[in-house]
Amino acid sequence: MDSRILGFARPGLIALLLLLSGTVSGLAQIGGDYPQPEFGPPLRPLIKLIGFLSEPGPIAGPKPVLTLALAGDDKRYSFTLTDMRIMAGPLITPGDILSEVRPYSTNFYLRGPREVMAEISDTAPGQQLSILAEYSRADRVLFVQGVEKSEEPRKQ
Repeated sequence: MDSRILGFARPGLIALLLLLSGTVSGLAQIGGDYPQPEFGPPLRPLIKLIGFLSEPGPIAGPKPVLTLALAGDDKRYSFTLTDMRIMAGPLITPGDILSEVRPYSTNFYLRGPREVMAEISDTAPGQQLSILAEYSRADRVLFVQGVEKSEEPRKQ
């Protein structure tokens, strides 16, 4: 009698395991059909560069001078950096970004709307400029989102 019970139990057990595995795999496929929310910071840091574009003459103090290239313009611009802030994005410091771009003759390539690029290139020497942009580590491109100019040029 024991062998007859075991004979029925084995096929029933196998059927139960197949049923459970089919249910689990079906639920896994259903979960894959819906877009998953993105968690965490964006891949590109949002940075703010504050300084002076094409400022003539040396500046007192150890302020880094960056070379910028604007989209559609062959001219290179000097940018005396007075402050750099990370506004959002992955954990990276301004020093990390500056050390990444320091070895290159052109530190950043700026891309953005024509109006914004024109606003940057039309900045008077000695006028403070704030550039808000996303930084792409792969090619040192700043995707410019906005520009703010100070009202008065700095007196030397």
